[in-house]
Amino acid sequence: MTPIFEHTSAVLKLFILLGLLLFGALIGMLTGLVLSALFYGLPVDQIFLDPGTSEGLQIARMMQICGQLGLFVFPPLFYSLLVSRVPLKNLGFNKSPKTEIILFGVLTMYICLPLIHFLGELNHQMHLPESMAALGQWMTDKEEQAALLSEQFLQVTTISGLVFNLFMIAIIPAIGEELLFRGALQPLFIRLFKNVHLGIFITSLLFGMMHLQFFGLLPRVVLGLFMGYYFYYSKSLWVPILMHFVNNGTAVIVYYLNHNGFILIEMESFGAVDSYWAVVLSLILVSAGIVFTARKAITKAEN
Repeated sequence: MTPIFEHTSAVLKLFILLGLLLFGALIGMLTGLVLSALFYGLPVDQIFLDPGTSEGLQIARMMQICGQLGLFVFPPLFYSLLVSRVPLKNLGFNKSPKTEIILFGVLTMYICLPLIHFLGELNHQMHLPESMAALGQWMTDKEEQAALLSEQFLQVTTISGLVFNLFMIAIIPAIGEELLFRGALQPLFIRLFKNVHLGIFITSLLFGMMHLQFFGLLPRVVLGLFMGYYFYYSKSLWVPILMHFVNNGTAVIVYYLNHNGFILIEMESFGAVDSYWAVVLSLILVSAGIVFTARKAITKAEN
């Protein structure tokens, strides 16, 4: 059976995907509200309790998971069913990546840490003009709210709590966000702009903006570029999924170990260095990994 929108333009496919995202976000939120009401016996208008309380935190976790599934996981899967006869292959699940490419991709997420921390510091020094002060304050408030909620999620003392956080903060976002950004959006933008690098950049920019954290925009865009290029050259979505999981999972584990007194280093400073030479070396090594992956892809295509 031919998918309804298999032969439509990239522009129309993009609008279809955006519509599915809006619908998925709404369904995810409603599902979270209904499940919270059922599990905790609260009226819908009282669902949003203070996440600083035990019950409020559990509800926030449920809303987080439902929201992620509704926005990131189901829309690209359903979109792919509408536009392709081989939906999983269309999203990048067409083959297993080579071991060396997986290794380079995973190592990239550690090697890039000095560069990412440097970009984060640079991002924090950026300020909006006075005419945009209201917008700047709104973004600052959003960042503080997101940081507070993340910290409340991460403050667990049990192995079961750690495993749950890895599921909620590392596994679901790694699969869902890569399905959406690398699996669905990146090929669309490459086709739309007829330029690989511009398509990857636009996708990475949207990936950074999606988090609604202005002071973390630059490092997230760069991480998106790394994952975008690895996906493009490896032709396998498993590579950016693993990279994304390693990035988020490492943060969860480091926070857990520090919070419970096993290590002294804090999550925010993990991988940070004071040497500019280390930042330059980080950039060189990450670039070398991407070039290696690209050459592997070119060699395979020639053979």
